[in-house]
Amino acid sequence: MSTASDLDIGSQRSGSGRSASAGVAVRRWAGTACRTDQDWVAAEEPLQVAVDGAPLAVVMRTPGSDLELVLGLLHAEGVIRTAADVSRVRLSPSGADALDAGRLDLDLLPDLEGLVDVTLRHPLPGGPLGWQRALPSSSACGICGATTLEALARTQRPVAGTTVWTADVLHALPGRLRAEQDTFARTGGLHAAALVTPDGAIGAVREDIGRHNAVDKLVGAALLRGELPLADRLLLVSGRAGFEIVQKATAAGIPVIAAVSAPSSMAVRVAEQLGATLVGFLRDDRCNVYTHDWRVVAGAGGAP
Repeated sequence: MSTASDLDIGSQRSGSGRSASAGVAVRRWAGTACRTDQDWVAAEEPLQVAVDGAPLAVVMRTPGSDLELVLGLLHAEGVIRTAADVSRVRLSPSGADALDAGRLDLDLLPDLEGLVDVTLRHPLPGGPLGWQRALPSSSACGICGATTLEALARTQRPVAGTTVWTADVLHALPGRLRAEQDTFARTGGLHAAALVTPDGAIGAVREDIGRHNAVDKLVGAALLRGELPLADRLLLVSGRAGFEIVQKATAAGIPVIAAVSAPSSMAVRVAEQLGATLVGFLRDDRCNVYTHDWRVVAGAGGAP
């Protein structure tokens, strides 16, 4: 077994990591004229997620930051709270991205691709993961928005962040995020998620073909650094804000979620219930604040 202190994580990725984009041959048409050219598309490959050696799920993702992705996913589902809940991780080289894994024990599997197997210090009891344990299990009952909100209320605390954000800081964020989206600039096919400080500085950024995966990667990285809960951060996403985006963000203690596109009805309801500020249509110096609007002010932001 190798520990994180024994590994050069960055060189592992450069030596055997998978690319986030791929070149493909295309025929480009402009009117009636056609030519052969090359285009770049976002990479999408399956990742097998296992817990304690048992297959849990297959996630379609953009390769890279696989360890962060899986840890963020398990945190959102309530399986782990900190990195101390994990005793060991077996993973393919593409999952050993350039990150600080702290004291986490890592086993690299150079002959395999697309696998992350997390061993917990305390085995899970039977049944579904995380907050979903509180959902009705009878096929006669069914699932609706109300039962989902009730399940979350029993397992997830409201966010506690009290920092306020100025409108001018919010309006500048989409442009700053685009400047950080290297693979999107090449392919146009990846979602991005970023953590932002109250002064508008873009911190960690993750890209993935799945918008939920990008958020899980961010949260997983913060978990490894021991930074949760993220009570003084804003989560910025490049697309829509659905239920899962808000649930994952609030599970990490993030009090403000801002999306360049629309929120869903369930996203609004969950944000309202869990005390989060949800901002949508953040573009062209405009935005809508759907919930807990006291965190967005005209000027003099920061901690109250």
